[in-house]
Amino acid sequence: MTETTYPIEFDPANGRAYVKISGEISPAKIGQTYIAISINRRWLEGDMSILWQLENATFRASFEFYDILEVTQTAKHYIKPGKSAIVVEASLAMQAKVAGFYKSIAATTTARHVAIFYSEAEALAWLEA
Repeated sequence: MTETTYPIEFDPANGRAYVKISGEISPAKIGQTYIAISINRRWLEGDMSILWQLENATFRASFEFYDILEVTQTAKHYIKPGKSAIVVEASLAMQAKVAGFYKSIAATTTARHVAIFYSEAEALAWLEA
C-alpha cells in the first residue's frame, strides 16, 4: 500500500512542521501532506510554518507542472497564512524549478509566504525571523 502523505514531524516547541521528501516526488502526495499539516492542532496553535526538504527528491521523466496546478485546486481550501521554506539541492535545477512553481502559486493565490533555500540553516533562520 502506498502512503498518501510524506512523513511529517511537528516541533513540540513551536508547532513547525518538518517534511522530508525522498524518492519520486508526487504533487498529489504534497497536496495531501499539506492538508494533513493544516488540520493538525499542534501546527494550528503554533507558528504555522513548514520546512519542506526536497534535497533527496527525484522526478519521473513524465513529470508535468499541470499536476501541481490540479492538486493545488483542492489544497487551496486548507491553506493558512504563515511561512513555508523549501530546501532544494543546488545542483538539481528541476528541484528549484518545481519549488519556484509552488512559490509562484502561493504568491498569487494565498496568504502564505514561500521562500527557496539551498541549506536547512538558512531556511530555519528565515522561518524564525
